[in-house]
Amino acid sequence: MTKNIDLIFFGDSLTFGYGVPKKDSWVYKIQQSTALSTLNKGCNGDTTPSMLSRYYNDVLIYTPHKIFIMCGSNDLLMGKKVSTIIENLELMIKDAIEINSEVIIGLPPSIIGTMANKLFCPSPFYDYAEKKMLQLNEAITNLCINYNLSYIDFYSLTLNNKDIYLDGLHLNSHGNYLMYKKALPYF
Repeated sequence: MTKNIDLIFFGDSLTFGYGVPKKDSWVYKIQQSTALSTLNKGCNGDTTPSMLSRYYNDVLIYTPHKIFIMCGSNDLLMGKKVSTIIENLELMIKDAIEINSEVIIGLPPSIIGTMANKLFCPSPFYDYAEKKMLQLNEAITNLCINYNLSYIDFYSLTLNNKDIYLDGLHLNSHGNYLMYKKALPYF
Protein backbone atom coordinates (compact mmCIF):
# COMPACT_ATOMS: atom_id res chain seq x y z
CA MET A 1 0.00 0.00 0.00
CA THR A 2 2.87 2.40 0.66
CA LYS A 3 3.84 2.75 -3.00
CA ASN A 4 6.76 5.06 -3.59
CA ILE A 5 5.25 8.45 -4.44
CA ASP A 6 7.29 11.45 -5.54
CA LEU A 7 4.71 14.17 -4.84
CA ILE A 8 1.38 14.53 -3.09
CA PHE A 9 -0.82 17.60 -3.50
CA PHE A 10 -2.78 18.12 -0.28
CA GLY A 11 -5.49 20.72 0.20
CA ASP A 12 -9.08 21.74 -0.43
CA SER A 13 -11.13 22.45 -3.57
CA LEU A 14 -8.45 24.81 -4.89
CA THR A 15 -6.09 21.82 -5.03
CA PHE A 16 -8.77 19.32 -6.11
CA GLY A 17 -9.73 21.43 -9.13
CA TYR A 18 -13.34 22.26 -8.26
CA GLY A 19 -15.48 23.67 -11.06
CA VAL A 20 -13.24 22.96 -14.05
CA PRO A 21 -12.79 19.89 -16.23
CA LYS A 22 -10.04 17.63 -14.87
CA LYS A 23 -7.82 18.41 -17.87
CA ASP A 24 -7.95 22.12 -16.92
CA SER A 25 -7.04 21.68 -13.23
CA TRP A 26 -3.64 23.18 -12.40
CA VAL A 27 -2.64 20.07 -10.44
CA TYR A 28 -3.61 17.74 -13.30
CA LYS A 29 -1.58 19.87 -15.71
CA ILE A 30 1.48 19.53 -13.45
CA GLN A 31 0.88 15.79 -13.16
CA GLN A 32 0.87 15.56 -16.97
CA SER A 33 3.93 17.81 -17.36
CA THR A 34 6.31 15.91 -15.10
CA ALA A 35 7.58 12.36 -14.88
CA LEU A 36 6.87 12.31 -11.16
CA SER A 37 4.54 9.79 -9.55
CA THR A 38 1.86 11.95 -7.95
CA LEU A 39 -1.41 11.89 -6.05
CA ASN A 40 -3.96 14.71 -5.80
CA LYS A 41 -5.41 14.59 -2.30
CA GLY A 42 -7.36 17.82 -2.57
CA CYS A 43 -10.80 17.55 -0.97
CA ASN A 44 -13.63 20.00 -1.65
CA GLY A 45 -14.65 22.00 1.41
CA ASP A 46 -11.72 20.85 3.52
CA THR A 47 -10.56 22.80 6.56
CA THR A 48 -7.27 22.45 8.41
CA PRO A 49 -8.79 20.31 11.23
CA SER A 50 -10.23 17.85 8.71
CA MET A 51 -6.98 17.88 6.76
CA LEU A 52 -5.14 16.95 9.94
CA SER A 53 -7.55 14.07 10.53
CA ARG A 54 -6.81 12.56 7.10
CA TYR A 55 -3.14 13.57 6.85
CA TYR A 56 -1.68 10.23 7.89
CA ASN A 57 -3.80 8.05 5.59
CA ASP A 58 -3.80 10.42 2.62
CA VAL A 59 -0.19 11.63 2.77
CA LEU A 60 2.24 10.40 5.41
CA ILE A 61 1.67 6.68 4.82
CA TYR A 62 3.14 7.11 1.31
CA THR A 63 6.33 8.84 2.57
CA PRO A 64 6.41 11.07 -0.51
CA HIS A 65 9.57 12.89 -1.53
CA LYS A 66 7.61 16.15 -1.78
CA ILE A 67 4.36 17.37 -0.23
CA PHE A 68 2.51 20.40 -1.53
CA ILE A 69 0.10 21.85 1.06
CA MET A 70 -2.39 24.66 0.55
CA CYS A 71 -5.08 25.39 3.11
CA GLY A 72 -6.94 27.98 5.13
CA SER A 73 -9.55 29.43 2.78
CA ASN A 74 -12.40 27.31 4.12
CA ASP A 75 -11.30 27.94 7.71
CA LEU A 76 -11.61 31.68 7.08
CA LEU A 77 -14.99 31.12 5.40
CA MET A 78 -16.11 29.57 8.69
CA GLY A 79 -14.84 32.54 10.72
CA LYS A 80 -11.81 30.72 12.18
CA LYS A 81 -8.78 32.61 13.46
CA VAL A 82 -5.59 32.89 11.44
CA SER A 83 -3.57 31.66 14.44
CA THR A 84 -5.53 28.39 14.51
CA ILE A 85 -4.93 27.81 10.80
CA ILE A 86 -1.21 28.43 11.25
CA GLU A 87 -1.02 26.04 14.23
CA ASN A 88 -2.65 23.28 12.17
CA LEU A 89 -0.45 23.95 9.14
CA GLU A 90 2.64 23.89 11.34
CA LEU A 91 1.65 20.44 12.64
CA MET A 92 1.46 19.18 9.05
CA ILE A 93 4.85 20.71 8.25
CA LYS A 94 6.49 19.12 11.30
CA ASP A 95 5.05 15.70 10.44
CA ALA A 96 6.32 16.01 6.86
CA ILE A 97 9.80 16.98 8.04
CA GLU A 98 9.83 13.94 10.35
CA ILE A 99 9.46 11.63 7.36
CA ASN A 100 12.09 13.60 5.41
CA SER A 101 9.66 14.99 2.85
CA GLU A 102 10.34 18.30 1.16
CA VAL A 103 7.42 20.65 1.80
CA ILE A 104 6.15 23.25 -0.64
CA ILE A 105 3.39 25.55 0.58
CA GLY A 106 0.77 27.29 -1.49
CA LEU A 107 -0.44 30.75 -0.47
CA PRO A 108 -4.20 30.52 -1.13
CA PRO A 109 -5.75 32.70 -3.82
CA SER A 110 -7.63 35.84 -2.88
CA ILE A 111 -11.36 35.74 -2.16
CA ILE A 112 -13.85 38.04 -3.88
CA GLY A 113 -16.66 38.14 -1.34
CA THR A 114 -19.27 40.00 -3.36
CA MET A 115 -18.87 37.62 -6.28
CA ALA A 116 -18.95 34.54 -4.02
CA ASN A 117 -22.09 35.78 -2.27
CA LYS A 118 -23.83 36.17 -5.62
CA LEU A 119 -22.47 33.17 -7.56
CA PHE A 120 -21.49 30.53 -4.98
CA CYS A 121 -23.75 30.79 -1.94
CA PRO A 122 -24.67 33.47 0.59
CA SER A 123 -22.48 33.66 3.69
CA PRO A 124 -21.92 36.17 6.47
CA PHE A 125 -18.17 35.35 6.48
CA TYR A 126 -17.06 36.53 3.04
CA ASP A 127 -16.00 40.00 4.24
CA TYR A 128 -14.10 38.45 7.15
CA ALA A 129 -12.37 35.90 4.89
CA GLU A 130 -11.52 38.47 2.25
CA LYS A 131 -9.98 40.81 4.83
CA LYS A 132 -8.12 38.07 6.75
CA MET A 133 -6.63 36.41 3.64
CA LEU A 134 -3.74 38.87 3.47
CA GLN A 135 -3.00 38.31 7.17
CA LEU A 136 -3.17 34.53 6.64
CA ASN A 137 -0.77 34.65 3.71
CA GLU A 138 1.67 36.86 5.62
CA ALA A 139 1.58 34.38 8.52
CA ILE A 140 2.08 31.43 6.13
CA THR A 141 5.01 33.24 4.50
CA ASN A 142 6.61 33.77 7.94
CA LEU A 143 6.06 30.08 8.74
CA CYS A 144 7.80 29.14 5.49
CA ILE A 145 10.72 31.43 6.33
CA ASN A 146 11.00 29.89 9.81
CA TYR A 147 11.13 26.36 8.36
CA ASN A 148 13.14 27.33 5.25
CA LEU A 149 10.35 26.13 2.93
CA SER A 150 9.51 27.11 -0.63
CA TYR A 151 6.12 28.67 -1.19
CA ILE A 152 4.05 29.50 -4.25
CA ASP A 153 2.28 32.86 -4.08
CA PHE A 154 -1.13 32.25 -5.63
CA TYR A 155 -2.52 35.18 -3.61
CA SER A 156 -0.64 37.89 -5.54
CA LEU A 157 -1.34 36.06 -8.80
CA THR A 158 -5.10 36.28 -8.25
CA LEU A 159 -5.46 39.58 -6.40
CA ASN A 160 -7.75 42.06 -8.19
CA ASN A 161 -8.27 39.69 -11.12
CA LYS A 162 -12.01 38.87 -11.25
CA ASP A 163 -11.75 37.49 -14.79
CA ILE A 164 -10.02 34.30 -13.63
CA TYR A 165 -12.74 33.32 -11.10
CA LEU A 166 -15.78 31.10 -11.50
CA ASP A 167 -17.52 32.33 -8.38
CA GLY A 168 -15.23 34.50 -6.24
CA LEU A 169 -13.67 31.47 -4.52
CA HIS A 170 -12.73 29.01 -7.26
CA LEU A 171 -10.73 29.71 -10.37
CA ASN A 172 -11.90 29.12 -13.92
CA SER A 173 -9.84 27.22 -16.52
CA HIS A 174 -7.73 30.28 -17.33
CA GLY A 175 -7.10 30.88 -13.62
CA ASN A 176 -6.02 27.25 -13.23
CA TYR A 177 -3.71 27.68 -16.22
CA LEU A 178 -2.08 30.71 -14.55
CA MET A 179 -1.67 28.70 -11.32
CA TYR A 180 -0.10 25.87 -13.32
CA LYS A 181 2.40 28.23 -14.98
CA LYS A 182 3.26 29.78 -11.61
CA ALA A 183 3.64 26.39 -9.86
CA LEU A 184 5.42 24.29 -12.50
CA PRO A 185 8.98 25.53 -11.75
CA TYR A 186 8.62 24.28 -8.14
CA PHE A 187 8.04 20.69 -9.27
